[in-house]
Amino acid sequence: MNTNLEQNQSELESEDILNIPKYSIGKWIGCYALSLTLVLVIIFGLTEGIVRSVKALTSIENISAMKIITFVSVIYFIFRITKNLGDHWRSNENVEIGTSVTGFPNIFYDAKFQKGPLRLQREYQRLYSEYRKVRLNLEYSRNLVKDLSEHINNYVTKLRVLLRHNDNANRLIRSYNYLNKEQPEQLYKKMLKEILSECVTILEKDQADKSISLFKVNGDKLEIAESIRINAESVTKRFFEINQGFAGHIWSISEAEIVNNVDVENDERFNDFHIPTTPIGSILGFPLKVDDQIVGVLCLQSEAEEGFSNSDLRTVEFYARLCTMVIMYDTINLEIDANKGGDPNGYKNKRKS
Repeated sequence: MNTNLEQNQSELESEDILNIPKYSIGKWIGCYALSLTLVLVIIFGLTEGIVRSVKALTSIENISAMKIITFVSVIYFIFRITKNLGDHWRSNENVEIGTSVTGFPNIFYDAKFQKGPLRLQREYQRLYSEYRKVRLNLEYSRNLVKDLSEHINNYVTKLRVLLRHNDNANRLIRSYNYLNKEQPEQLYKKMLKEILSECVTILEKDQADKSISLFKVNGDKLEIAESIRINAESVTKRFFEINQGFAGHIWSISEAEIVNNVDVENDERFNDFHIPTTPIGSILGFPLKVDDQIVGVLCLQSEAEEGFSNSDLRTVEFYARLCTMVIMYDTINLEIDANKGGDPNGYKNKRKS
């Protein structure tokens, strides 16, 4: 492709391709020689006519064509020198005003000034003003397009999240209905896993770096009931009392919260308790409540800062409610099993199997 571009460029620069005939030196000399001859004839002819008219109309006798030409030439020369020097000052910002001995800062520099005949200068000023207007309009249009693109992208993202959330909800309800009818003893474990897997797909920002943990209240402690992308040691050993760690903090305040800039060193809520953890940049916590009773805490973690938005709280709430429903389903079945005359651990044993 580069070879073709170079070939096209060479063809455009070729005189044969552009049909531009070569201009000979003889023609150049002849053109300007004839022009000089005509100028001299016109000047001297016009000047002689002026001299005769002046002598005929006045008593001035010492006037001649050369004196008139000299006078006009001096005036024109002074005008051109003055004009060129002024143009030089107006068009060069760094030039000094003065002689070789003294020099003063150039206060006459004009960024809009362009050397040339007055007519061309006026045209340049007009075109420059139009250019400035077009440039400002273009800059405004670019900013407007940028803002509109950001708004459109935000709406597209929200719409995508809503559509995905709808699909996730349908799948989860179907799974719940099937397991409740056909495999009730498997409903607790399988449903929690599916709920958490679907939950990380409905966040507005990148889901690739997200992990999620579901803590269940067991007596006076929170223990991990299910998780996604959490190491096995944390699942086995990590427990929180109320107001201990971020999950315990959510348990104590009974409200959802987002921390988009986690300070691991100075915030006691993120003490690792000497257990290896996934790097955390931001975290979202949501309490699982039945009336005023907390039955668990749902925590979503991101490796990056600013990983969550306030709108995520609305969508995460649905999955938190589903987790609450599954936990309550399991709790009710355990109580029913314990109140039966048979094996008090019948349902629990089936669930574990």
